[in-house]
Amino acid sequence: MADEAATIQEKYAGRFASELETNRSEQENLRARLKQLQAEEEMLLRLQSALAGATAGSGSATGGAADAAVTEPQDPAHASAVLEEAGVPQPRHPKTGSPAAPAKKAAAKRTAPARKAAKETAAKKTTAKGPAGKPAADKAAGPSLGDLLKQILDKHPGQPRTAAEVTIELEQEYPERARNTTIVRNTLERLVAKSAVERTKQKSTVLYTSDGPAAADSTTAGSAPAAGEEDEKALAQA
Repeated sequence: MADEAATIQEKYAGRFASELETNRSEQENLRARLKQLQAEEEMLLRLQSALAGATAGSGSATGGAADAAVTEPQDPAHASAVLEEAGVPQPRHPKTGSPAAPAKKAAAKRTAPARKAAKETAAKKTTAKGPAGKPAADKAAGPSLGDLLKQILDKHPGQPRTAAEVTIELEQEYPERARNTTIVRNTLERLVAKSAVERTKQKSTVLYTSDGPAAADSTTAGSAPAAGEEDEKALAQA
């Protein structure tokens, strides 16, 4: 009896240690993500400040150059040079109808850093998340989480497994699809509702059992009509 109690204690000790390691790993991932977001925030603040300073400097330079051109009579060539230096668009030429090229270049240089930063931020968000805010890894083609959990239980036919044990095995075999114990437990309950796995309870511990892939295939085959029968029914109705 004492040996049995010791075995149970060792089993729970190992389970608790594994869940604690998973918890700490998730905390570490969240800390790394927080540092990344803070670095992006600092970069965006610097770009925003630089853009505001460039806009303010451009506005003051334009105002001063325009006042000088109005108050002091100048020859047309000198006035055009002052306006070009201040970044003020030149009057359209009666023949070509296009503004001066230097003004366009100056404006493009001032706005290029902001446009580049906005594109980089949008690209990061698109890579990190899908259209519905889900991780991009979830969009990859592959079996669903329920199918993976069913496959794990199928490897131990007739052997009850807890949600924590299934979670540990999922992390070992499919680290890219790792989930916390709560999500795994909810998915297992959905499999129970579909009669894909069985659910039992020993005191306060909930266990999940699979009879193996062969039993699931036979259940599916017995519940669904054969393809030939469906074709014959369709022809009879026609």
